[in-house]
Amino acid sequence: MELLLILIYTAICICIFKIFKIPLNKWSVPTAILGGFILLSGLILTMNYNHPYTERAQMLTVTVPIIPEVQGTVVEVTKNTNKMLKKGDFLFRIDPTPYQSKVDVIKGEIESAQQNVEMLKARLASQTADIEQYKANRDLALKDANRYRDGSRDKMKSPFTDQEVVSAQEHYLAAQAQWRSAQAKREQTVAQLDALVGNENATVYKLKSSLKEAQYYLDRTTVRAPEAGYVTQVLLKPGMFLRPLPLRPAMVFVPQQNSDIYAAFRQNSALRLHAGDKAEVVFNGIPGKVFPGTVKKILPVVANSSFQAQGFLQGLSQNAALDGIYADIVLDPNTAVKLLPEGTTAQAAVYTGYVENLSILRKILLRMTSWTHYLYVDH
Repeated sequence: MELLLILIYTAICICIFKIFKIPLNKWSVPTAILGGFILLSGLILTMNYNHPYTERAQMLTVTVPIIPEVQGTVVEVTKNTNKMLKKGDFLFRIDPTPYQSKVDVIKGEIESAQQNVEMLKARLASQTADIEQYKANRDLALKDANRYRDGSRDKMKSPFTDQEVVSAQEHYLAAQAQWRSAQAKREQTVAQLDALVGNENATVYKLKSSLKEAQYYLDRTTVRAPEAGYVTQVLLKPGMFLRPLPLRPAMVFVPQQNSDIYAAFRQNSALRLHAGDKAEVVFNGIPGKVFPGTVKKILPVVANSSFQAQGFLQGLSQNAALDGIYADIVLDPNTAVKLLPEGTTAQAAVYTGYVENLSILRKILLRMTSWTHYLYVDH
C-alpha cells in the first residue's frame, strides 16, 4: 500500500519535472524527495490510523466434526461429497447387526413379561375363587365342629365320641389354615401386580426403558447430516472400524453459513474501530472488484491472549505485539462472493468517522490493490 503511494508520488514528480522543465540539481531533487517524504508520511500515518487496512482477512468457516455415538464396522458411506445436503440426509452407516439383535432380545423379554402379567391376573382370579371355596369349607367345618362340641357336652346322651369331637375340631383348624394360606398367596400375587411405574408393571416398564435405549443406539448406526451443508475430504471407507472418540471424528461437515469476513487489524487502531463502521473487501480470486460491507462487531479479546492451566508456568507469545484486533465484517449480498470457496483470503479496509476526507485515498489504494490481483507472479 505504501509502495503504491510512493510510485504515484514519483510519477507525479516526473510529470512536473517534465512539464515545467525543472532542472535536476542539488536543490530541486532533494526538495522533491524531502517534500514527498514529509507529505507521504503524514498522509500514510493519518490514513493508517483513522482508516485501517489489513492483508489478514479471511472468510470464517465453522465446521462440525462428525463423531459416531456407537462403535462398529462401516458398511456404507455417502457418495454425495462436496454437494449441498439437507438436514437428515445420509452420511454413513455402521453395521447395525449387534444393535438390532439387542433390540430384538429386549422385545422378546417385554413380550414374556407381558404374558407373565396376564398369567398373574389369571392366577389372581383363580386364587380369589379358591379363597371363596376355602372360606365355604371353613364355615362348614366350623359348623360341624360346633355341632360335635355341643353334642358332646352331655356325656350320658352324647351320640359322638371324644375322638369324633377332636377330629371335627382338627378338620376345622385345617380348613382355617388352608383359607388363610390362600389369602396370603393372593396378597402376594396382588403385590406383584400392584408394583407399577406410571400405571405400568414395573418389570415391563424397565424393559421398555431398556428398549428405548437400545433403539436409540440402533438408530445412531445411521449417521445423518445435522443441518444443511456438505461434507468434504471424505476419507472414510467401508470396512473401517469406528469408535466414539471425541478426538477422532469420522468426517468433517461444513454447515451452510453466512460468508462473514474476519479481519485482523493492527492494535494501533484499536480506538478507531467500532461496530457499524463502513468497510470494503477485495479478494485475490475476484480481481478488479471491491465489495462493500459493514463492521458487525469488534471481538472483545485478542486471540493469542488465551491461557489454560498447564503443568508449567506460561509466558507471553513470542509476537504478542503483532496479535491483531479482530473485526467481523458482513458483506452486502453479492452472487460473486457466494461462488468463492469457503475460507478464501482477502484484504480489507475500514472507514471510520475520523478524518473522513482521507477515506477517499484509502478507497483509491484499495482499488489499486484489487487491480494488482490480475498479476500472477510465482515466487
